[in-house]
Amino acid sequence: ILKNVEWLGNKPVRVTYSSDYFQGLYDHAVQLIKQGDAYVCHQKKEEVKASRDALRDAHIAHATSPPAAAVSPWRNSSVEDNLAKFEKMRTGQYDEGEACLRMKGDLMSDNPAMWDTAFYRIKFTAHPHSGDKWCIYPTYDYTHCIVDSMENITHSLCTLEFESRQAADGPYYWLLHKLGFYKPVTWEYSRCNVTRNVLSKRKLNQLVTHNIVNGWDDPRLLTLDGLRRRGYTASAVNSFCESIGVTRSGTITTQMPALENCIRVELDVTAPRRFAVVKPLKVELKGFKGEAVCELPNHPKNADMGSRKVVMGSSIYIERDDFKEVDEASFFGLAPGKEVGLLGTSFVVTCVEVKKGKDGKVESLVATHRERGDTKVKGNLHWVDVKTGIPAECRIYSALFTVDNPLAPPKADAAAPSGPADGAGEEEEEEEG
Repeated sequence: ILKNVEWLGNKPVRVTYSSDYFQGLYDHAVQLIKQGDAYVCHQKKEEVKASRDALRDAHIAHATSPPAAAVSPWRNSSVEDNLAKFEKMRTGQYDEGEACLRMKGDLMSDNPAMWDTAFYRIKFTAHPHSGDKWCIYPTYDYTHCIVDSMENITHSLCTLEFESRQAADGPYYWLLHKLGFYKPVTWEYSRCNVTRNVLSKRKLNQLVTHNIVNGWDDPRLLTLDGLRRRGYTASAVNSFCESIGVTRSGTITTQMPALENCIRVELDVTAPRRFAVVKPLKVELKGFKGEAVCELPNHPKNADMGSRKVVMGSSIYIERDDFKEVDEASFFGLAPGKEVGLLGTSFVVTCVEVKKGKDGKVESLVATHRERGDTKVKGNLHWVDVKTGIPAECRIYSALFTVDNPLAPPKADAAAPSGPADGAGEEEEEEEG
């Protein structure tokens, strides 16, 4: 993250980590237990889900109190019991998933984020910063608001999936009120959605861990590392972000060509030009003697970038897609009996013979050549000399998915997604890392 932030041209005022505050966060959790605002719960994941489903049904039925099935059996444990159990959590006397610390919120709140959200979980995994000092870790819902307040953050910005947590009746302000802490302003915005890709951390992680892509810097991904490998510059990425702006609409999906256009516009100005043939088709120039040295500009619009000398002999390569056996009115390439120009040279060529292999596939062409003079031809082709051309490895990447909205049901119209392409409303991982 720090390298990417720097690459984008930004310099943080300071860098902090939630783990810097682990002791303080723990102390505040103890304070909440003593106030009767948090309790240790032993419900399993399936039991918690069932209780929340029961609570959701109760709200739909306009119940005035939570049903027994929606209340954790440990919700009303004594402060002493909760303190003792939380200490057992801290000292590793429970297995992972055997206990967690939950807020004692408002089960009748219309905001599901207030339904006794988890604050601490057990995890016997060393932390990158704190090592193995802790085996209990605070969740995002618990950590975010407290650290914001401790660092005197004025405006806390998040994507829309956290809106219910940061609402006026959500756990963000509930916690700060219970602890008597300063309350920052919270503001949410829509995640950037781009067609034919996913930007959710969770979905990206699935692609990486299941080896569908080659790591987080796979050029097909729209991660910053992936974009860098693909050849994007920081200025092009910043230009893209500036062009799409910030919105709270979770249904807006930016077309992939809008991103591609940002780097295309930049490279059009900065990139020196070279000829490259990706799918070569050999053309023998009948009667061509010796070599012709052509001087080509390095940039068609900027003479200050200089020029280069390119040698052309009696055999050249053109793109296979620039040839058709049967000409069409909309086709600007080469065809039998058709004349086209060669970019950067004074020549026009006419295809006079098509050579095919035993499988019927076109293997090479024979063409005549002449000086262009005042002749206006329909098309001009780029080319590479067979003798002096340099073999190259070309890595050509298209979009990651073949449909605009990879999250749409298979029978849905993927060309016109009805919702966000990247899971608005999806919750990220809870544990702080």
